Parts: sequence; structure tokens; C-alpha cells
Amino acid sequence: MSDIVTNSCTSNASPLRSLSKTDVVMDYYNKKIMAPMVRIGTLPMRLLALENGCDIAYSEELIDFKVKNTTRVVNEKLNTVDFISKDKSLTYRTCDADVRNVLQLGTASSVTALEAANVVVNDVCAIDINMGCPKFFSVQGGMGSALLSQPEKIKDILSTLIRNLPIPVTCKIRLLATDNETIDLLKIIENTGVKAIAVHARMIPERPRDPAHWDRLENILSNASFSVPIIVNGDIFEHGDIASSLAKTKANSVMIARGAIRNASIFSQPVATNVHKLIQRYIQIAYENDNHAVNTKYNITNILNENLMTQTPEFKSIQSAKDYPAFCNIFNISSQYEKFVQSQKVEAKNYISVSVQNEDLVAKDNENSCSNKNSNNNNNDENSSNNNNNKHELPGNSILNEDSDNNPQALKKQKV
Repeated sequence: MSDIVTNSCTSNASPLRSLSKTDVVMDYYNKKIMAPMVRIGTLPMRLLALENGCDIAYSEELIDFKVKNTTRVVNEKLNTVDFISKDKSLTYRTCDADVRNVLQLGTASSVTALEAANVVVNDVCAIDINMGCPKFFSVQGGMGSALLSQPEKIKDILSTLIRNLPIPVTCKIRLLATDNETIDLLKIIENTGVKAIAVHARMIPERPRDPAHWDRLENILSNASFSVPIIVNGDIFEHGDIASSLAKTKANSVMIARGAIRNASIFSQPVATNVHKLIQRYIQIAYENDNHAVNTKYNITNILNENLMTQTPEFKSIQSAKDYPAFCNIFNISSQYEKFVQSQKVEAKNYISVSVQNEDLVAKDNENSCSNKNSNNNNNDENSSNNNNNKHELPGNSILNEDSDNNPQALKKQKV
């Protein structure tokens, strides 16, 4: 088996300092979009989807209060930007390869939503508001589908974000009880100035086992026109379903959830890519970007489950696997993993070597500085000459100092 291509997040490119995506043009027409999925939409799955033809990739739903209390950290080892919670856990991670990334917020407050959005605004291409999740953890706080019955709150949240953010704002809703009610809600949302509206073609009580109502969305879009793109979501499982859903509903774009878990090549390939190859690639992206092994295992399990592979040796083995060596052994990519581990050891050794060299040079500078001061007391003219001769340009010193996470100058907006 040939080596798998290395992901650009962990390439030998210069370390990422400040990732600003506010200049990225977001077009929501004729797009294939990876849906927001809890615990699924972490960085490795987004990158896998983007590699396979996805145009826009949504994060999992992140609660506004949690996001607003994170600290932005430039991770120079991974070339990523990380948002770290107070308990030191990772809330969100992105990188240059995470193009056209959308962070979905769970919120019931315009104030908190804006505070959260401002934390990540330079590192995402758009903010989406979850107005469709019917699960208890969302609705109990007035978030998700609980918002669908509160049009004034919807207007307040969306309008506040749109007035104050330099990036696009979108939302994702569900069908209401009647088509007319859904049209009325879509019009309210449209008038706030959102860039797109995703419609999950199910009603609040319905679950994935219930068929999506493409026919209802078709009726809605046949009886009302909208100035913003409408994105259809629901029951898009194979590449052919993309064209079918657009033809049936007259929507402008598609949003894919379970179909993307089942096979990420759905975005571009009429014939699905071999599942094992996709899992191998997913694992590689995950370990290269230091994804938590628990989350990686969760996603591998979901991919196998969506492909009805729960009786396979791989599925049974993954149940007891706990780390990347085990994952790689199960899917026959141990050699690639070992090469990666060795390369990281070499990189760490080189970094330590450069750091020690810099420390030695700093020490010599200090010695020379002391010597110059003593010389200055004896001869001012000689001191001037010594100063010019004893200045050192430290290799890598600008990286260690100017780009330190503790230096506010390191976090200045940088256009990409």
C-alpha cells in the first residue's frame, strides 16, 4: 500500500501565527455542505470532507457560553489555532486547510452569541445559529428548535450578529407544522440579512428514522421566492441524491450529514471510495492534528455503523482499542504511523537543539553586554565600536519572542 498524502495542517510550511478568514468570500449557491453534527464535526472530519469535494464544512454545535470563555492559542507544533476552555480542554481547532469553515453556535441570547462569535471571528468564515436541534440538551436552554416558536428572539439574535460581525451569518431550521408557517418564518429570517438558510426537511418531533419531506420543501419553494440561498438537508445518502434532492425541492444547495459519515467521497464521487481507505485517511488526519483518541474512536465507530459493518472484525476490534497505535494496527497503517511518530521525535529534537543554541547565544550576548559596560566606564569612544561589533542576530529569536502567545502583537489580524 502506498503512503497516504500528508495533510497540509501539519506540513513543513511556516508555523501558523494568526489565521484571519474575514476576507474569504462565502457563496452558498450550488454548494455541497457538510452538516453540523455533534462530536462528528471536529477538525479531522471537516478536513476529510474538504479533501473529498465538500465546499463548506460546519463544526459541531458549540454552546455560546462555552465558546465565549475560551482562550485563543496559536499551536505552533500543529500549525493550528486552538480555543481552549478554562479546564484546559479543547473546544475548537482550525487551520489553514480548514477552508470555508463555519462555526455553529447553540444560543438563546443575542448578547452571549455575539460575545462567543467575537472570540472566533478571525478564525472562521461564517457563524451559523442552530435553530433545528430538537434534543433535550438544546431545547432545555431555549436553544435549537426551541427558537422556532420565538420569531422575535430569532430576529434579535440574527440581527445583532449581522450588525456587528464582519463575516456572514446563517441559520439552520426545521419545517414547521404547516408550509405557510414555514414560509412566514423563512421570510422573517431572510429580512434579517442572513447569507443563507438551511432547512432540515423534518419537523421537530421527527427523528432520522422518519423520511425527510422533500415534497414539502418543494411546495414551499414553489409558492414563495427568497433572495437568499435555501439549503436542503435530509436523506442525502449517496452522490446521486445530491442532484435528486435539488431537482425535487428546487433548493439552491445541499447539506449532508449521515451520508458524509457513511462515505466522505459523497461530495464528489459517483462511485463511493472504499470505506477502509477513507477510514485510513481519517485516522491519519486525526493523529497528525492531535485529535483526542476518544473522539477519533467515536468517529471510526460511526463510519462503520453507517456502513452496516458492525459484524466485521474491524468493528469488534475497535471496541477495545484505546489509542492510535491500536487504531492503526486494526486498519493496517502502522508503518505510516511509526514514520509520523519518528518524524515528530526528530522535529522535537531539532527544536530543542535550536532552543539551546539560542539560549547559548543569549548568554554570550549578556556576557558581551557586561564586558561592554565595563569598557564603557573606561573609554566611551571604544564602547561605541564594541557595541557595533558585538550585536548578534539570534536564529529563530523573532519566533520565540515576537510570535509568543503571550505577546498581543502575535495575535494581530492577518489576511489569508
